[in-house]
Amino acid sequence: MSKIYFIKLLILSLFINVACESVHGSKNDNDDEIKTEGPGKNFPLDATVKIYFENTLSMDGYINGNTDFKDVFRDLLVTVDNEKEIDYEIEFYLVNNELNKEHFDVPSIKISEKLTPQSTNNKGNKGSSNFEDILNTVLENQEGNVISVLMADFIYSPGGETDTPSALNKLRTYTQDAFLRAGKQNSKMDTRIYSFTSKFDGTYFDINNKHIKGVEKRPYYYFVMAPSSLMQIFEKNILSQLIKNPGFVNEAFFSSMNFSPIKTQVLASTANNGRFNIRDGIKVIGYPKQGNLEFVMVLDLSHLPLDDHYLLNKDNYLLQNSEFKIKDIGVVQGKTIKFASLGSKKIDASSQVNMKGENFTHAILFSADGLVSEDLKFALKKKVPAWVLQVDSEDDRNIKSDSLEQTKTFGFAPLVEGVAKAYEQQAGNNDYFNIQITVNNN
Repeated sequence: MSKIYFIKLLILSLFINVACESVHGSKNDNDDEIKTEGPGKNFPLDATVKIYFENTLSMDGYINGNTDFKDVFRDLLVTVDNEKEIDYEIEFYLVNNELNKEHFDVPSIKISEKLTPQSTNNKGNKGSSNFEDILNTVLENQEGNVISVLMADFIYSPGGETDTPSALNKLRTYTQDAFLRAGKQNSKMDTRIYSFTSKFDGTYFDINNKHIKGVEKRPYYYFVMAPSSLMQIFEKNILSQLIKNPGFVNEAFFSSMNFSPIKTQVLASTANNGRFNIRDGIKVIGYPKQGNLEFVMVLDLSHLPLDDHYLLNKDNYLLQNSEFKIKDIGVVQGKTIKFASLGSKKIDASSQVNMKGENFTHAILFSADGLVSEDLKFALKKKVPAWVLQVDSEDDRNIKSDSLEQTKTFGFAPLVEGVAKAYEQQAGNNDYFNIQITVNNN
């Protein structure tokens, strides 16, 4: 074959290949990585779920025999393995002073069955429980299309420090630093925390490292870190299944995102006290003869990744005009609003017409004492949820005889506060959303 004929044949071959790619579609970076689920919701076609188990002696009680911990872990593995929208690869790690990748020579969905105190021996120092180092290890491996799930009891061990408050402040600061450094790598990383309870058959180690037997039920937590786009789909398809487990207790969400603008509407006469014109903001036509000026605003909070425990808590809102206060918060259910304190209130007919076709999910009843002189301005604040403070323990030495203490975790609040402070510092604000409604007097 002559060189000229060979070159012509090569050119023809390349031309055919290019033509085929133009017809069938060639793979580029976007084809490999991005899938669209509705407007503005992009997520990758494939991702890695890195699951970390805190391999310490205090965690042995959760994996000793058949436990609720293993049930939830099994559900996680099976749900991820059967996910259809994203092709997930599962990686499992034992983490303490070392990071050991492990699969126990079984398919990923069977890892929970092989996870025992015996199978995790000789994998690093199980007597080591330094959460600053563990979080650093996990977050340093949090890059690209990765979802990190850290399973741990998160009991803080002061490590012989006699000044406990100082040790807890260090935990808060070091946790903040770890998440700040992770945020520099991925400014759109979200964090979710899930609280569970499980049967416990092992040894509890208190603040003085005293070995305590006989504690039969203990809380544990999942810390989930992922890019915002991945977190949305992972929460929707995977985590939403896990919280159906009877051992699920509570959840928290942390993000640097602000979710403004929020669609709102002031209702014409539902649970109102006073007369209004609501065509352009609120125009007060007549103040009530008795009681405070009151009106209801409905909001579409469907895209906020927060549960109703958080959204219905009045303490999580900040009003910038002291003339106003939040009297009650409720959930919109069809033609009625179910308020936390006032009960069910039917939405007035004219407001039902105006609300038609809209997806309002929540309602806030505002009350104003006296004449209103300023606009209504309020925000939903990014706060550490109340449940975190409720499960925090400052002294666990009497845990065996104190049933309430058995539901708590030593040093948990400072840990979570460190996470919250990092997101606040990174975002430069501490609001999920801000709303301003013009208020005028007649």
